[in-house]
Amino acid sequence: IADHDNSRIQVVSFAGNFLKRFGQGILKSPYGIAVTEENVFVTDYDLHALLQFRKKDCKLMKRTGTEGRGDGQLNYPNGLCIDSNGDMYVADCLNDRVSVFSKELKFLNCLGTQQLYYPQDVKVTQDSVVVLDWSPNCVHFFSRSGALLRSCVTQGEDGMVYSPRFFCLDPLGNVLITDRYRHNIKILSPSGQLMHTIGKEGHGRGEFKRPSGICVPELETIFVYLWTQILFFIGTPV
Repeated sequence: IADHDNSRIQVVSFAGNFLKRFGQGILKSPYGIAVTEENVFVTDYDLHALLQFRKKDCKLMKRTGTEGRGDGQLNYPNGLCIDSNGDMYVADCLNDRVSVFSKELKFLNCLGTQQLYYPQDVKVTQDSVVVLDWSPNCVHFFSRSGALLRSCVTQGEDGMVYSPRFFCLDPLGNVLITDRYRHNIKILSPSGQLMHTIGKEGHGRGEFKRPSGICVPELETIFVYLWTQILFFIGTPV
């Protein structure tokens, strides 16, 4: 878990039990996190950086990125994703683009420079790069080469997304988005149609307060990370 306000990463078991924490004294505002067999990669919003920690002992191995708009520079990076080749895609928020780095943290290219405005999160499938954009609350689908394929506008009626924060794709290709200021989760079909809304504002069972991170490790399981550092476990709606 990217424990943003505590400037650290926390590791918990699948059952929710605390295992360890790391990054204190190194991280400032961790946001995106991605894990491989050997490493943990973290984007730090205020450091304008992408950092690599060794998984077995949590030692900092590499860091790249400085504040700016040039190639390889970052400007308040948010979400992070790793593709099957080990390349890393970073939602480079205030640069209005997705920046791509190799597994050695070498800058490769960027995409979305003409279409994105405050990108929040990014995911990579076999055929596309999917980006959650804060304004105008869109989900954009790009080809792996960077061509825009289609966009789904999620802003509008009360049932749609008002303040998207992070998202994930389930095994069926559905898009699950945390809607921070409506305190719920929206599930969209691969074509962008609203399928379900989960939760409402509150502290009770099935209720949320400013949901942030989300992942779907398997088809009938959803993990949601709240701003108050509480991890929830809920079932996929029928």
